[in-house]
Amino acid sequence: MDERDMISSLPDCLIHLIMSFLTAQEAVQTCVLSKRWKNLWTTLPFLDFDLYKFEYGGKSDDSEWGDDELERIKFEKFRDLVSTTLVLREGSDLHTLRVSLDDWKNDVHKYDMIIRSWILYALKHNLQVLNIDFQLVASLPLGVFTCASLVDASLDYPNALNHIKVINLPCLRRLYLHGGKLNQDSVDKLFCGCPVLEFLHLEYCCEESFIINSQSLKYLKVHCVSGRIETKNLMELINTPNLLSFCCEISPETIGRKIVNGHKMLLKMPILSSAHISLDLHYKVKGMLMGLSNVQNLTFSGRGIKDLLENDLLKYPEFSNLKNLNVKDFCLCHHFNLLASFLNHCLILEKLSLEYLGCQCGAQVQVLGKQKSLKIAPFKGKQLKIVEVQFVEHDQDFPRFVKYLQEIARNSSAQINMTRISLSWP
Repeated sequence: MDERDMISSLPDCLIHLIMSFLTAQEAVQTCVLSKRWKNLWTTLPFLDFDLYKFEYGGKSDDSEWGDDELERIKFEKFRDLVSTTLVLREGSDLHTLRVSLDDWKNDVHKYDMIIRSWILYALKHNLQVLNIDFQLVASLPLGVFTCASLVDASLDYPNALNHIKVINLPCLRRLYLHGGKLNQDSVDKLFCGCPVLEFLHLEYCCEESFIINSQSLKYLKVHCVSGRIETKNLMELINTPNLLSFCCEISPETIGRKIVNGHKMLLKMPILSSAHISLDLHYKVKGMLMGLSNVQNLTFSGRGIKDLLENDLLKYPEFSNLKNLNVKDFCLCHHFNLLASFLNHCLILEKLSLEYLGCQCGAQVQVLGKQKSLKIAPFKGKQLKIVEVQFVEHDQDFPRFVKYLQEIARNSSAQINMTRISLSWP
């Protein structure tokens, strides 16, 4: 049997690639493998410091976090590991830095300066990917927003942009911002300072109207959360002429908030290929459908879709490119007529995927003890090839739902495939 160490014979760049799947602590520990590995970690261009995965005293069990003193000791040992690793590195470029503190908050203000020094070190070594998975008490170093080499950034920090005077990230292509509130000034600075930004993921609290205007964006994901019950009269314009993929999720910050009636979202996305729209029951969003008219693949989810379809019912555009439609988490038994009306604006639709989970909205369909029937418009499109349905067993409205399916499919040769699923509750 050949017992040669084949991995150690690989060039440094390939070993570094293998080590990139390890945490920084694990990468440093490879120095004991052989002389060949002794100093490899000092030139590793990928560093992942994860407090949750950090081991000290031979254990990393969550039970060690019960005592505040043990938690403090663990963090300080973690801090020493990060600082020592950076100090002992050779001066080579650092491609990726990820720091995750697993929502650790005990006395974090005491360590702000040392944490900022880690980020500054990375920025001075031609950093390309930065992932900050925690919230600093103090602000992020200003260099994060003027780093000429940065290509990909993920920042878990409330209001990270709102206090920055200058943004100049000429190479940034991907950005993920989590938490906080966005204002128009910060949005304008972002797109002005990131001329090649292609992928943007925003999770923010929407309390004021604003405009997204970008020629470079190709992929946009927006998770908008209402921070106040009285939020109203919001208007968002998203003008992204080169956008290919759009995902929009709108939900309240907490369960039980009142319905927001004034949220208007106008979309200008002429070459959009795919879109996923998820709306909470508490939202009544208007104006969105017109901007999706050129999409080829569309997913609707959430009980708020009913209001979206009702509000824009008389203004439905022709979805002349739509070939695949997926509808889930929407009450198909009581609002199938809305879906049928929408379908008749999708005449080249080839595949329809539905998730039937029974009544999701508590709608009343009984009138004087008799069942109220819905007027279902037969689907006019003749290119529909397949209807895929996932359904739950033992639902009293299911036969009626099947009848609706047959109504919309009778003018086409579509094949209806039914798959039974079971709902498991925690």
